[in-house]
Amino acid sequence: MKQELRKKLITAAAAAAGACAGIVGVSYKLTNIVLKPKVLDNEALYEREVKRGRLNEAFYRSLRIERFRILSRYGYELACEYLRLPEGEEKMSPAGGRKKIAVISHGYTSTKYASAMYAEIFLKRGFEVIIYDQRNHGQSGKGYTTMGYYEKFDLQTVLDWCENRFGQDILIVTHGESMGAATVLNHLVIDKRPAAVIADCGYSDLEDLLRHQLKNRMHLPACIFLPAADIILRFRAGFRIRDVRPADGVACSNIPILFIHGDADHFVPTRMSVAMHEMRKESTELLLVKGAAHAVSFNVDREAYEAAVDAFLEKYIKI
Repeated sequence: MKQELRKKLITAAAAAAGACAGIVGVSYKLTNIVLKPKVLDNEALYEREVKRGRLNEAFYRSLRIERFRILSRYGYELACEYLRLPEGEEKMSPAGGRKKIAVISHGYTSTKYASAMYAEIFLKRGFEVIIYDQRNHGQSGKGYTTMGYYEKFDLQTVLDWCENRFGQDILIVTHGESMGAATVLNHLVIDKRPAAVIADCGYSDLEDLLRHQLKNRMHLPACIFLPAADIILRFRAGFRIRDVRPADGVACSNIPILFIHGDADHFVPTRMSVAMHEMRKESTELLLVKGAAHAVSFNVDREAYEAAVDAFLEKYIKI
């Protein structure tokens, strides 16, 4: 009897150890999805954006483009482009005579060329534009992707560059898509310089997003895998899942924000932008684009997108 009991205990212990190892293994792979996404290179993404009609190649090639690199506070370089209309075609608009700069942050697995279509909106409204590759994307240096946690400090560094180049009397608008939207919202926790923010299909809370993804796309129980992934993230990259809460940037700031989201977005649930708008209705606006899935609102209804941007900028920064 004792020998039989011992065998059962050994078998149970082995099964438990195997289950723990399995949980840790799957959780480690989950952190790889966050930290080390498969990213298209710049040329491939440029070609894809042109083929999909998201990047107006003739317009982009007509611009005055200054390519440069900025050293991040973490030691890698950020690859940037400073975009201006051709000489003689500059658009004038009020804003008290201040130079207007739009800084655009792209999304997860993408590069700065996915930001070029948004650059056109701002350039035609009297802005000059900075697009850049986020860390671990495009031509920027390597560093774990952190879904907006460290990326917010890189955005702060880009704004520092703008002030050093153009002086402090500039008007800055930040725009982000998906992870870029999370970045521009997270950035408000540490930096109050933007005059206005446009957040396109951003998530409000990384933990909520991961729970949604685990349930609906991976069919895994979040209650088992998220705690382990959280510990692994802390040791691998120095941040916790709960540290990425773009909604905190909304709550702690009175800077005007335009939320844009497709009402058919099942990757980042539309409810997230709706909830952030509800948090601070007095200085936020919301555009829900009918029939738009994730990160395609501009393509689905460009007219509504541009009209919302125009109304937002006119209301809050008088251009």
